[in-house]
Amino acid sequence: MKLSTVFVRYLLGFGLLCVSVMVTAETVITDTPLQQHWVKRGRVLKPGFAGPESSKFVSSPSVVKLDNGRLRMYVWVADGTPPWLHGSQIILAAEADPSDPMHWKLVSKKPLVGPDPDSSIRDRGVGFPYVLPREDAPWLMYYGTWGSSWATKRELTNRLGLAISDDRGLTWRVAQESILPSGPPGSFDSGAIPSAAVLRDGTNSYTMWYTAAGKYIPFGNINQGILHIGMARSSDAVNWDKSGRPALRAREGAARPFEACLTRPAVLKIDSVYHMWLSVYDMAPGSRPGNALLPSSKGQAITRKATAGGSYHLEYARSTDGVNWTRYAGQSIMPLTPGGFDSRSQSYASVVDMGDQIWLFYTGDGLGRTGVGLATLDKDELQSE
Repeated sequence: MKLSTVFVRYLLGFGLLCVSVMVTAETVITDTPLQQHWVKRGRVLKPGFAGPESSKFVSSPSVVKLDNGRLRMYVWVADGTPPWLHGSQIILAAEADPSDPMHWKLVSKKPLVGPDPDSSIRDRGVGFPYVLPREDAPWLMYYGTWGSSWATKRELTNRLGLAISDDRGLTWRVAQESILPSGPPGSFDSGAIPSAAVLRDGTNSYTMWYTAAGKYIPFGNINQGILHIGMARSSDAVNWDKSGRPALRAREGAARPFEACLTRPAVLKIDSVYHMWLSVYDMAPGSRPGNALLPSSKGQAITRKATAGGSYHLEYARSTDGVNWTRYAGQSIMPLTPGGFDSRSQSYASVVDMGDQIWLFYTGDGLGRTGVGLATLDKDELQSE
């Protein structure tokens, strides 16, 4: 395996400005081909699955395995697009039996968390749910707020909120609207913090990996946020100590096309290894170059097709301590599906350890305009890397 720590100075290349970027010493980039051969099972939730409230947008699944063996998916839905400008954004839940994962039944039509017209940061609703089930304490949901001020500022203003459930995830109450403060001016997380993943490492030990905006760069008429992934630790999952530096940093102009965002990580710890699947956004004036990967030993060729314009794809990183990561940068874990619900984009994943397999639920085109799909991976293949 060939590894190289990346320290790069570069010109942006679009005639805009000169930027210096350093990927932290804790992030190691590998060019070894990723050997994960995910099998797509198809779309499991379509817009409209829960009636008018979900008619335009279904995104950002957070899937938990219940004690009875069933799966419950918490999902961000809306009745307008883009939802942060039109309609109402809420969190709903649906359940399915793992023996029939293509059919989900709505738990309740009542929003679990939704907009608050009296809130300056949640008046347009909520998104990006991440649910942490606990046997010995209330369940926790971390979510991103959407407020009306973002359109005026032309910058994301999301905050990371917290809701609590005392009935094992069936009903929720908002506990805090903003649990993770932004960093000081000039820091990698000085702006919005819209989403997070949290693992419980021990009785009083929790680790969070969160999406963070630090600056904005104009691309034509777009004020594009540059998003990285930060890390924080807590003894109670409510009060957090941030590490002060990114766990994974967007490569920006060090990548071609320009890599603007690393967002919404999904993390599993299997034995002593942390596995992360993250959403990566390219600001591509033109195409994302194709990149043929090695064929699978099971006879299934894996290729990454070129996509027109900027888009999200899913990538993978791994760590032995949750702090220092090896990232398979530039390697999509799955090809796009021509003519499918994920023909242009794959993002906002949730991963579940199903024993012999890892199940990955992910968002398709338009960040949620086409719904949520499922892909599966044999766990022994993951552990053999």
